[in-house]
Amino acid sequence: MSEEQPTGATTPPASFSVDDVEHKVVALAEPGPGEPATEPEGTASDSDQKDEIRPDSLRMDPRVGEELYGAQFSATYSRVNARGVNALGNNNTIHVINYKGQPPAKPIIRDLVEVPELLRVYAGASADAELETKLGDRPTACLAGRSNTGRFSTACVALARRHGADRVHEVMLPAGVGPEVLHRAAESLLEGHGYILRLPGNGHGQAMRLLTDTFRRRAASLLLIRDDDSRAGGRHSAEVQHRRPDPLAVFRAHLKYGLRAQRKLTAEESGLHADSYLQHGDLVQALRNTYGPREVVPIAKAVVDRHPADDDVLAGILRISQPRRRAYAAAILRSDAGGDARRPRRADQHERAFRIAYAVFARQPLHYVFEAAGLLLEEIDGQAKRPDWGRLALQHPVSELLGPLDVDWQEGREAARSHGSSSRSAWLHDGAMRGVIIDEAWHEFDSTRPALLKWLDTLVSDNEEPVQRAAAEVAGLLAHHDFERVCADLVDDWASSPKARVRQAAAWAMVAADMGGQVDHLVRRQVREWAGGRRNYQRDAAARVYASGLQQPDLSWSLADLRRIAEDQMQQHTSTVAEGIYQLYTPHRAHQIIFELAQWSDDRQLQRHAGSALLNLAMRPVDDSPGGPPDLVTRLATNDVDGGDLVRLWRVSLLATELSRHAWFVLGHWLRQADSEELFRKPIEALLNELAAVPALRRRLRFHLVRLAEFEDGLPMWLESAMRKW
Repeated sequence: MSEEQPTGATTPPASFSVDDVEHKVVALAEPGPGEPATEPEGTASDSDQKDEIRPDSLRMDPRVGEELYGAQFSATYSRVNARGVNALGNNNTIHVINYKGQPPAKPIIRDLVEVPELLRVYAGASADAELETKLGDRPTACLAGRSNTGRFSTACVALARRHGADRVHEVMLPAGVGPEVLHRAAESLLEGHGYILRLPGNGHGQAMRLLTDTFRRRAASLLLIRDDDSRAGGRHSAEVQHRRPDPLAVFRAHLKYGLRAQRKLTAEESGLHADSYLQHGDLVQALRNTYGPREVVPIAKAVVDRHPADDDVLAGILRISQPRRRAYAAAILRSDAGGDARRPRRADQHERAFRIAYAVFARQPLHYVFEAAGLLLEEIDGQAKRPDWGRLALQHPVSELLGPLDVDWQEGREAARSHGSSSRSAWLHDGAMRGVIIDEAWHEFDSTRPALLKWLDTLVSDNEEPVQRAAAEVAGLLAHHDFERVCADLVDDWASSPKARVRQAAAWAMVAADMGGQVDHLVRRQVREWAGGRRNYQRDAAARVYASGLQQPDLSWSLADLRRIAEDQMQQHTSTVAEGIYQLYTPHRAHQIIFELAQWSDDRQLQRHAGSALLNLAMRPVDDSPGGPPDLVTRLATNDVDGGDLVRLWRVSLLATELSRHAWFVLGHWLRQADSEELFRKPIEALLNELAAVPALRRRLRFHLVRLAEFEDGLPMWLESAMRKW
């Protein structure tokens, strides 16, 4: 069966009408006697496709972000306060306008509540004065600079100084929507406020021309941020060039504020302490070797936390700073080939390959490191067109191959023995060295890049999940350095693979790339292309990205993608979309998500996904605490979700052939909660009464309730009383 069939070319499953109710529910019928069993498109060649996904089993561990990016790690899966055409509220009840699978074309505006604190620690940049002048002369301007240089902070401060710290906002646009939408959505702009828009590409000049009058009429300011492409001659007259601030000034500002806030020192005392710390030569050198404010701030915070810090304490702090990590990574990958003419052939390459593999497979059994190092050497030989020299055996012990990392290896073995676990696992004392070593290999050995990419491709084809996860995580890190190349050579092909485990690797790579916080707009563009493209394997990969933990800046954008994917016939027998919904869920989003799923329940192509998502969420405990009551039950009891929407979803779940068995089990769990907690009893009884209003369900309720394992000794009085009313 062709894998290129458009989404719309599907045959809907059979349906039946429910007596006395306009709402129709699809029964996903099994083949009758003599009828051939049909498969959704794409599953025939997808032999490892799993019908069910255990909740959270695909989600990427946050430790991965810390290991890959260190001080740069910015897990951006936070809940933002947004207002726009489809979301109104402030972590309260939010009213959603249904968009039928299409994202809202209007911008989302985020309140930057952290600006007042930013003003207290802002060190100042060379662009400040010029930016103030530009914003005084015109309502729109542009700040061009490299990422991680503090350009966003500079933009926030410039607007705060002009409009006030509580009047600064960030504009976020859906993928494929240009900044001109602000001209059509002028009612969303507040008078006398400042707005920041990160604009990829080079359309800033046209955007300013289109939007100048709109913001002038509102007495507001728009400050665009774009990546600096170093073409000084082509700059717009309203553009200001940004340079990173002095790292010593950034350190001093954050240190002074931290000492005042945490150590209760006066401004004069904190200034004197900051000046004394800046007399430390190693500290100053480390600060000057940082790549941007994000690397400076953790050093300042560590000094505040351990104040007063003597030379030994400062040495410990600097040892895990990004500059020192980079220096250590260079030492790890340094070759000793020139030091001993008797060293075996390729010894230096073997050591480098082993150390790179050791970093890639941190926290994994060492046999993965040996296998991966051999594969990397094969790729390097292939790129160099050398004859196959075979695997090196009995030449180098682990300690020699690891070199400087042998200290970590031995420490890890001792720690493992003390806990009674396996002592042969790759272990790094400083977990963030993992990403730094990989970065060093990518940047310092440029000619090896094709071999590294092919090596990752080979690892992803492995049948073992830890190998695929590790390769995908590294691909996500490398996407920060060359997103287009990594996607073209690796990730895009993985997303098109007929093997589900390879598509899952593509999803992990996208989430790992997003964790770094620099290419998030590129990640979302790529996911959007997969979700809306013609290839159903890529649509499945997009669903897996959400199931692995990715979140869009606005919930409706994520739901729009998942709805579009759910319409694909290939998804009719998988739970990937339902797991994506599960990952999007938080208590304050319950109303939004249940409302949207209720809309899905009216569409027979989406009913199974809606029912599966409900059953997953229905077992999710409050605060994700094991043993706690289901969060949705507490939301229902406090009227945080609409009971009618839940009734519609329960109807689908209890009547759909493929879901009903599990649905009765979950309903029994809800009833047990209602029996043990009086607060839940009345809303659950009301839900049962609504379900019993459907004759087909009333018969099933009478049949199943008395057979639930929760009530082997008989139904409780409140439930028997409810049944007598039906």
